[in-house]
Formats: sequence, structure tokens, C-alpha cells
Amino acid sequence: MTDSIDSSKDTFQRKCSIIISLIASMLLINNLGSQNASSSATFLNASAINTYGFYQAKTIRQNDLNISAFTLDSMVTIAGKGIDESTKKSILDQAEKFRLKAASYDSDVETGEGKKELLAKSKLAEKARDEAMEKGPYFDFAGLLLQLAIILISVVLITERRTLYLTGLTAACIGTFLSLDGFFLFIRLPLLS
Repeated sequence: MTDSIDSSKDTFQRKCSIIISLIASMLLINNLGSQNASSSATFLNASAINTYGFYQAKTIRQNDLNISAFTLDSMVTIAGKGIDESTKKSILDQAEKFRLKAASYDSDVETGEGKKELLAKSKLAEKARDEAMEKGPYFDFAGLLLQLAIILISVVLITERRTLYLTGLTAACIGTFLSLDGFFLFIRLPLLS
């Protein structure tokens, strides 16, 4: 009878050890997802900031060109008849070139570097960044539950308390679910979003 109890105890301990190993493996995968989500959010945030910066630089350059064109027009108007026609035409042509160049900053489909295209790129980067950031709490809580499961099932090895075993398995299952949800966001939980 003692042999069967010892055999049952050994089988249970092996089972707990295997479960702990599986939970630890899931914890490693969870940590990888957490780091990837964090790195992705940081990269996408920098991308959005850089694209907005480029957009602002285009806007400033466009304003400078429009001010230059206005200044040249004003010079011709103020000088009036004091300027010969060829000089007047040259100044007005330069003003028109400035206006055309300024207008070209609004959209540039070929290079994708017009203000319209840059704004769209930065909005996409922001959206992707927000999604990457949304994954963080799922991985955080999953990691917490998986670590708790490892602790509880480790205690089971020492104390053989079945309630802790079931609690540890429950924490592991919920942690695994949250980790997978962190990767795929198939269910957005209100407390974590």
C-alpha cells in the first residue's frame, strides 16, 4: 500500500513539474510578446513623430515661399512705375515660381512626401502605435498570472494541497489566454483596454 501511495505521489509530483515547465515556457513566450509590443510601440511612436516633424518642416517651407512671393508682389506694387518692365516681369515671374513651389508641397504622390501623404503616414503610424500599446496590459497581467501559477504549483509540490493545484492551473489558463489575447487581440477586455 505504501508503494502505491509513493508511486501516486511521484506521479503527481512529475505531473506538477511538467506543468511548471509548460507554464514557464508560456511565460517566456509572453515576455517575448511583451518586449515586441513595447519595441514596436516605441518605433512606431518615433516614426509618427518624425513624419509629423517632416510635415511641419514642409509647412514652414511652404509658408516661407508664400511670404517671399507676397513680398516680391508687394515690392512691385510699392515701386510701381519706378521699375522698368523687364525687371518687374522678372520679379513677378520669381514670385509665381515661389507660389508654384509652395503649392507643390501640398501633395506629392510620386515621392509620398507631400503634406497630405505625410499626414496620412503619421496617422497610420499613430494607429499602429496605439494598437501595439494596447497589447501591453494583456502581456503584463498574463505574466503576473503565469508567475503566480508557477509559485502556486511549486507550493503544491511541497504541501500537496489540491486546492492550490486547481488555483494554480486556473491562473495558468487565464494567463495563457491573456497572453494569446495580447498577441492577437481577438477579445478586447474593457479593464485592459
